[in-house]
Amino acid sequence: MMNKKRKFPIPELPTHIIFDILTRLPIKTLLDCQLVCKDWLSLISDPHFAKTHLSNSPISLLIKPIEHHHRQIRLIDVSLLTLPNSHPADAQMIFKPKMHYQLSKEKIVNSCNGLICSKDDSFYITNPILGEYISIPLSSRAGKYDDTTSAIGYSPLTNKYKVIQFFLEQVSLNTVTMLRTYEAEADIYTLGEGPWRSLGRVPYHLPCYLPKYSFNASVNGALHWLNFTPNSPDFIYCFDFGNEEFRVVPEPREFGLEKKALLNSMSVGVLKDSLAMCDCSNPHHVEIWTMKHYNIQESWCKEFVIEKSVTVQGQYFTVKYCEPIMILKSGDILMLVNRNALLQYDPKFGSFKNLNICKIKSAICAVGHIPSFVSPADVAKGERCTVYYKRKRTEILDRMWEHMKGRSSGCAAHQQLHVHRNPNDPSGEECLLKLKMLSGITEGDPLYMFGAMILVKCDTRKEFMGLASDEIRLAWLKEKMR
Repeated sequence: MMNKKRKFPIPELPTHIIFDILTRLPIKTLLDCQLVCKDWLSLISDPHFAKTHLSNSPISLLIKPIEHHHRQIRLIDVSLLTLPNSHPADAQMIFKPKMHYQLSKEKIVNSCNGLICSKDDSFYITNPILGEYISIPLSSRAGKYDDTTSAIGYSPLTNKYKVIQFFLEQVSLNTVTMLRTYEAEADIYTLGEGPWRSLGRVPYHLPCYLPKYSFNASVNGALHWLNFTPNSPDFIYCFDFGNEEFRVVPEPREFGLEKKALLNSMSVGVLKDSLAMCDCSNPHHVEIWTMKHYNIQESWCKEFVIEKSVTVQGQYFTVKYCEPIMILKSGDILMLVNRNALLQYDPKFGSFKNLNICKIKSAICAVGHIPSFVSPADVAKGERCTVYYKRKRTEILDRMWEHMKGRSSGCAAHQQLHVHRNPNDPSGEECLLKLKMLSGITEGDPLYMFGAMILVKCDTRKEFMGLASDEIRLAWLKEKMR
């Protein structure tokens, strides 16, 4: 009597339960889930899913080398990176944008809800997870002022994304401190509505280094930066994207005029959803302050004091400048030190650990980034914006192919196959192209997805390509999938 294979069908769950489960998964897992079936792909691509997943998505780390010749950005899942015995490759995703403009050429202005804002001859709003971006034109004021700076923000009250651009004109220069002071005007652009609207004159003088070290501090729907002039002793300013108003946020009472004058050694950011300040002006230590209750001056707390002379893995160096990026679940702080090293600081023992995430020897831009499925095209719906690169199912598979190759490259078996691979053996790209050309299946079918998954292995690729015809390849796939 022949043994028959017993099949255990997957129970069908209600759509709302599947939806709830998917919204709690990390980005890497969701990229796998998109390959399961058309229904899941459609579900994950829905704007409502993107909004719900965003509320559950933990903050990650976005890294981009500053040098122009680097054509990639890296997204680091810090929760995976800090696990015991974890390998840095398992926690990172590398993106080389296949777009008509080169994101690598421009500084990342800031990040908001998974969208990256950068500027060249236009403004570009990019989601590297989706491989999508849109462009909006520059304001008509562009090129008429001494300097400009910009940022993207989101108003939870109006559910609108907006880009603000400051236009700075120098009005004074302190010959002792070499601090230039600017007057500024501002324009704003609402994605999906447009065009640019004038906000008039900004009610504060702005420092010359505003474009360099600000705008990683969006909290409560407002963008924050540091500023100080003798004529305006207020220190922390913000722009509220909801009501489009500028206002002052109180600084710690301990910050007097002498302290504020050293703001080129300070930065403002967000730690655990609270406004935070990092003060590197003291020659011996760094102070990190957090505002426990927003806009309440008495809630400022000096939470961390970090010695500037440190030893990391046997190497001694001095912390000249640092930017705290996030506080991990363990209570450690992830920070960018001297703009070229990512270190993990343990406040219990006062020790540093070098994460060795990307082994990039040049200076880097590192910002907190919440990965999401928010589509720039959906945000700009109804507006005449250009969507240069819209991800398709085949492109999902192409990127998933690269992801699977990278994930398996660390195992010994894969390395052996790579070392001894005959150059005449079919490549993964050739097999995937042949798979796309098969008749009788469509790009979203489970059979098509299954084929893309199994063709990772070299032996399977040779067997697949060695078959006599496309009809036999199709039958071979169906047999393998049974």
